[in-house]
Amino acid sequence: MKRIGIFYFSGTGNTEIIARLLSASYQRKHIKVELFRIEDIVNHKTPLITNEFDMIGVGHPVLGFGASSITEQFAKILPPCSGKKAFIFKTASSAHYINHGASDSIIHTMEEKGYLVFHNSILAMPCNWFIKYDDQLNKQLYGAAVKKVDKIVTDTINEQAQQLKINGILSKFLRILYYGEEHYGAKYFARGLSTSDNCNLCNKCIRNCPTNNILETAGQICFGSHCIWCMRCIYGCPTHAIQARNLTGCVVDPYTGGFNIDSILNNPEINGNFVTEKSKGYYKHFIAYFKEAE
Repeated sequence: MKRIGIFYFSGTGNTEIIARLLSASYQRKHIKVELFRIEDIVNHKTPLITNEFDMIGVGHPVLGFGASSITEQFAKILPPCSGKKAFIFKTASSAHYINHGASDSIIHTMEEKGYLVFHNSILAMPCNWFIKYDDQLNKQLYGAAVKKVDKIVTDTINEQAQQLKINGILSKFLRILYYGEEHYGAKYFARGLSTSDNCNLCNKCIRNCPTNNILETAGQICFGSHCIWCMRCIYGCPTHAIQARNLTGCVVDPYTGGFNIDSILNNPEINGNFVTEKSKGYYKHFIAYFKEAE
């Protein structure tokens, strides 16, 4: 294997962290890797070239049990091929079974185009939607992700197959939920977005919006109806000026995952041992996940 192209969409940074960890792990094994942001390709800022790669990887966050419309759009514009090897990786607040089918539409589209998607994985990362994880858990999740990335790299180099299965009926039901969340919930959420007096019109939110949903009009930041609920504008605002009036409970404050994770990784007082063998309730299901990373 000579070269790998990794194409990823990352809302608030978790998937980008994994993409960069994958790149570093491949390069330690003397494999050349190039990273591409899916939004740059979909928005025609970067040309889509796949024929120079021996294998491609596609990464995305799980947004409402799905892969987000921008990732699905990317899969649809991939050029046809004849058996090029491909792998999928996704990030979610939990690697629970219920999230296993989030990439199914992407895989289906890619396979129709001739790609051989032989490896499908999911990595748990800090939750950026509704639930604020303890910083100890966020640090623990990152540590497990580093180990799991190395396994993904070994598996894909050796062309070791891995699939994530989910009940067909459940998958269809979750697909309906995903459609409703992105096409109705996200639009409702976006209609309630506004900026406070803290806004200095730096336009970072405009530049960073993956769907070009944010504009400046007459000195005001305006939010359109093409939101995909990725939360990047809110968590990425340097002055914390973007506020939500609708579905306010979905905003995690402060969010210490994704692009902000260095604040906890570099803090020696955060030990990263939140989930233990004695954990109960919601966090109990992480026990098996962390054991797999040992």
